[in-house]
Amino acid sequence: MDVRLLISRLASPNTREAAARALALVTAAGFVLTMVVLLASGGGADQWFFVLLVWALFVYVPLRILLEAAQTLGPALRRRLAASAAGRADRYGTRPEIELMVDALLDRHVVMPRIATPVQKGKARDGAVAVLVEAGPDDAGLRRAAGTCLGVVDRWVTILGRWAADEGRSIQARWGDVRALAAMAAMTRVLLAAYTDRTATTFELGDGQLSDPEEFLDACLDYCDDLALEVDVRAWREPPCGDMLAQTQTDEIRRAWKRFVETGAPALEARTGFVTALFTASSRPAQSTVS
Repeated sequence: MDVRLLISRLASPNTREAAARALALVTAAGFVLTMVVLLASGGGADQWFFVLLVWALFVYVPLRILLEAAQTLGPALRRRLAASAAGRADRYGTRPEIELMVDALLDRHVVMPRIATPVQKGKARDGAVAVLVEAGPDDAGLRRAAGTCLGVVDRWVTILGRWAADEGRSIQARWGDVRALAAMAAMTRVLLAAYTDRTATTFELGDGQLSDPEEFLDACLDYCDDLALEVDVRAWREPPCGDMLAQTQTDEIRRAWKRFVETGAPALEARTGFVTALFTASSRPAQSTVS
């Protein structure tokens, strides 16, 4: 299971790039170490080309081919692992297992808008994983965090809908905000699906069931293409579906999320800043409980 899980993680372009960089460093270090040993044992420095050829042909090239092969094999392997883990009680017990479940839920429940790129989908995935890791086994904490995200999306799409109606605004000027909104709506959709999967109950916030928050988020994702691609944008008329947060809380979480989305991978500091802002607003101490 561990080996298959490790191989399946290479389906991610970021993971493959990091592995390729590590492989190049290991190959270079191996070459240097071999030359040092040869020189120390009285070998000639003129053997450097042969040593380099051995490390390149018998170490770097075969392993790099395997890395690239994982681009094809990885996704199918991850789907099989997620399917086998679906019935286990500990499927959200560790970060690797959470990543598997998030991948499965993202593919099953989220259709990204056309304006979104793979970067935004990756940010939605990474954000959902970070929130689930931070929430740990606390279902109530996950519910509060998901409800807070829902409230931010609710207010954000309303603001963008009014902003897009201003004829003086260009379509291009909207793209950064719209893509960030799409990523957050996708992440929130995954969190709701994870909560339902973990608890086998309908997502609720406050005193009762909301008016279908999943349908609200699906409509928001569809509306993102209108915001980004249409000159005359239709008004956003969906009824409010999120928890009413204070404006300062909404703004802080939105700024933290945009910073995370706009920061290149791995963006660990920006991701931590978002998670901290989210769980602070959700009245839960930001302390990781998942290994």
